[in-house]
Amino acid sequence: MSYIDPTSNQSVLDQVVQKFGGKVRSWKNIIQAAAERLFWTLVLISMVWTFGMMLLRKADIADFFAEFTRFIIFAGLYFWLLTNAVSGHNIAGTIILSMEDLGRTAAGLPQGASHSSVIDTGVLIWTQATNNLTLLQPADSLIAMIISLIILIVLAVIAVNMLLLLISSWVLMYAGIFFLGFGGARWTTDVAINYFKTVLSIGIQLFVMLLIVGIGSDPLTSFYTKMGKNVLNYEELAVMLIFSIAFFVLISKLPPLLAGIITGSSIGSNSGIGGYSGGNFLAGAGTAAAVASYGGSLVAARVAAATSSRDGTEALRNAIERGQAYEAARGGNNSGGRDL
Repeated sequence: MSYIDPTSNQSVLDQVVQKFGGKVRSWKNIIQAAAERLFWTLVLISMVWTFGMMLLRKADIADFFAEFTRFIIFAGLYFWLLTNAVSGHNIAGTIILSMEDLGRTAAGLPQGASHSSVIDTGVLIWTQATNNLTLLQPADSLIAMIISLIILIVLAVIAVNMLLLLISSWVLMYAGIFFLGFGGARWTTDVAINYFKTVLSIGIQLFVMLLIVGIGSDPLTSFYTKMGKNVLNYEELAVMLIFSIAFFVLISKLPPLLAGIITGSSIGSNSGIGGYSGGNFLAGAGTAAAVASYGGSLVAARVAAATSSRDGTEALRNAIERGQAYEAARGGNNSGGRDL
């Protein structure tokens, strides 16, 4: 298969993962040193503020030792997390690897299965389509090649998504150590806690993604087995194409959905392919209705204002006419009295 490097007997994606992993690990010492400097700076600031406030309010010696004990315990805990996140106990790496192993085991995938194994069936279909090209049926051969190429591309995108998620986990583990330095002050400890929450979120996404891969690999293999060497069977190819697209949508949607439980992100949020859903349509319809309602209210207000203005003008004209009639009648009465 063309995506295998004959010199190392590894897929190109596996080589990218290994090279990227080796490069990312070289960040650890520099970033961890910066995180420790930040940590102790915040510890000093927090200590000065905490005990300075206790001196100002004249706390007794018992309160001082209680606060000092609490301060030492929490500072020591967060410093232990900082120094053991990716070294020592390797807490972040253990979380991600354990979730990945759990997903692989639950899905029934072999221990050596990786993201590159997702595209194996697509490569087999594409290879078989190219090997069965015939000039006797040029149109059928071309259609079979196009469909098999689309299947290969969709499965390759799935594998790339898994690769990106795995690389993201490594970047988070090693570059994110810096955020553990914020555990030195009580005002910024949430930043350090969010680091481990995000690590767990990435691990859950890998876990769910491997579960879906375990579900989708068997139907793809069975479709390919049923198809055999007859790549001109458009019905089988169409079924595999539809299943591959559905497979991709599941890979794109379900992992972030379950990871949202940890990060607290909105479950109804949609991103990526198929993001324009029925919810978005209803939201757009609601916005249009609100705009129409506002427009109708504005028109009604203008009509009412125009009507009010017209009524006011007519009332003023009627009042003037009544005044003129009253003055005319009054003038007539006065002239009659003088004649008498």
